[in-house]
Amino acid sequence: MDKLMNRSWVMKIIALLLAFMLYLSVNLDDGASSSNKILNRSSSANTGVETLTDVPVQVSYNEKNRIVRGVPDTVIMTLEGPKNILAQTKLQKDYQAYIDLDNLSLGQHRVKVQYRNISDNLNVVVKPDIVNVTIEERDSKQFSVEASYDKNKVKNGYEAGEATVSPRAVTVTGASSQLDQVAYVKAIIDLDNASKTVTKQATVVALDKNLNKLNVTVQPETVNVTIPVKNISKKVPIDVIQEGTPGDGVNITKLEPKTDAVKIIGPSDSLEKINKIDNIPVDVTGITKSKDIKVNVPVPDGIDSVSPKQITVHVEVDEQGDEKDAEEADASAAETKSFKNLPVSLTGQSSKYTYELLSPTSVDADVKGPKPDLDKLTKGGISLSANVGNLSAGEHTVPIIINSPDSVTSTLSTKQAKVRVTAKKQSGTNDEQTDKETSGSTSDKETKPDTGTGSGTNPETGNSGDSTDSTDKPNEETDTPEDNTDTPTDSTETGDDSSNQSDENSTPVDGQTDNTSGN
Repeated sequence: MDKLMNRSWVMKIIALLLAFMLYLSVNLDDGASSSNKILNRSSSANTGVETLTDVPVQVSYNEKNRIVRGVPDTVIMTLEGPKNILAQTKLQKDYQAYIDLDNLSLGQHRVKVQYRNISDNLNVVVKPDIVNVTIEERDSKQFSVEASYDKNKVKNGYEAGEATVSPRAVTVTGASSQLDQVAYVKAIIDLDNASKTVTKQATVVALDKNLNKLNVTVQPETVNVTIPVKNISKKVPIDVIQEGTPGDGVNITKLEPKTDAVKIIGPSDSLEKINKIDNIPVDVTGITKSKDIKVNVPVPDGIDSVSPKQITVHVEVDEQGDEKDAEEADASAAETKSFKNLPVSLTGQSSKYTYELLSPTSVDADVKGPKPDLDKLTKGGISLSANVGNLSAGEHTVPIIINSPDSVTSTLSTKQAKVRVTAKKQSGTNDEQTDKETSGSTSDKETKPDTGTGSGTNPETGNSGDSTDSTDKPNEETDTPEDNTDTPTDSTETGDDSSNQSDENSTPVDGQTDNTSGN
C-alpha cells in the first residue's frame, strides 16, 4: 500500500477526486438554496385566506333540564392555507362551530368555541373564541295573556270594547331567573281603522317591567283575540232660530230645515247628555224673497263630529204685511175649547207581542178654531192613538196622534206615551204571516200622522195657516227619503249603522212629536 501511495499518479488521482468532491459540495449547497427559494415562492403563490361570517354556533347540553344563556348565535371564522383546500372547505360547507357544555355544572363558565370538519392543513382563527355562558335549571310557569291594542285606532265614530283572549293562559318556559322577570304576557293586535268586530290570531310575547322582550319559550305561540268595535253615534233632532233682519217690508213666515235630525259622533258619556241641537242660527239679513239657505251645524261640547256638517233651511217670506196682520187678527179672534181625559188607544198591534200602555192612559186637549166649528165639536169627534206597529220587545216612547176636524188646531197636555211591548211565544209561520198582514193593514190606516194639527199648524213656528199649506208639506214619516225614520233621542246607537235601523224606527224625534201634537 505504501508503495502504491508513493506513486505520483495515484496522488494526482486522489487530489482530483477531492477537488471534484469539493466542487460538488459547493454547488449542491447553492442548488439546494435555489431549490428552497423556488419551493417557497410556489408555496406562497398557492396559499390563501378565507373569512366565513355568520357561522352558527351549536351548543351541546341537557336541553330537557337546563337553560343556557350567553352563547352567541354566530361567530366569524378565518381560514388560512392552500387555496385548493380552502375552496373545497368553502364549497362543502360542512364546517361547524360548537360549544360543549355537557360536563359542566350549573353556574357561570368561560368556554372555548371549537370547530370541526376543517382540514388540519388550514390555520383557523375563531372570533370570539372564548365566551361567558350561564347554565341554569329549566322551569315553566303559567301566565294569563292580556290583549294589547290602541283603542284610538278604530274608525271615527266607533269605539273598541274589551278584548277576549282564547286560550286565556299560556305556559312560559325558561331559566328560573328569567321567569322571575316576567311582568307582562301580551298578544299584540293592530285595529287598523276598524269599523266592526276584530278577530285575529296574535303572537304572544313575554315582557319584563320595562317592556323588554325576554328570551323564553311560550306555548302556545299564538292565541285568538276578539275585540268588539261598536258604533258610538246617535241621531238627534235639530231646531233653528232666526238671526239678522230681513229687507224692508219683509216678514219671515217660516224657517223650515230640510233635515230633521243629524248624527252626532263621540264618547258614550257625551252622547247620553245630548238629546237635541237647538238654536242653530239662520242669517236672514237683507233677505227679500223666499229661498233656501245652507247653514253649518255646530258641534256640541264633548262631541267629535256631526253628520251632515251642513243643512239646508227653507226661508219663507211674506211681503204683504197688511194681509199678514189681518190673518193674525183672525187667528187671535179664534176661540179655544178644552177636552179633558181623552182616552189613548194603541194601533198597529202585532199578534207576536202583547202591548201595555203605561202612561198616560188619558190626555187633555185644547182645541182652537172658529166658534161655530167648536160649538159643533164634541168629545166623540176627537180621538187619540199611538202607533206601535214598528216596535220591538221592550219599553218605548211613541208620539200621540190626534184625529180632529181640519178646521181646528189642537194642543195636547202630553205629547208622548210610554208603551211596554212583550214578545209572545212563537206559534208557527202562519201567525207570523198574519202579523205581517195585520201590521200592513194597520199602517195603511195610519197614513196621516199629522191630522192633529188641524188647519196646517206649522210645527216650527206654531203659526196657523190654511189647510192647503198643511197638505203641500211632505209627510215627515212617509215622504222624506232620509229623515222618515223615527230618531231616538236618548239611546246611543251601537254596532253598524244598518243594525240601528230598528231602534231608530222605534222612537220619533222631538220635532216629529211636536208636529203630530200641533204645538
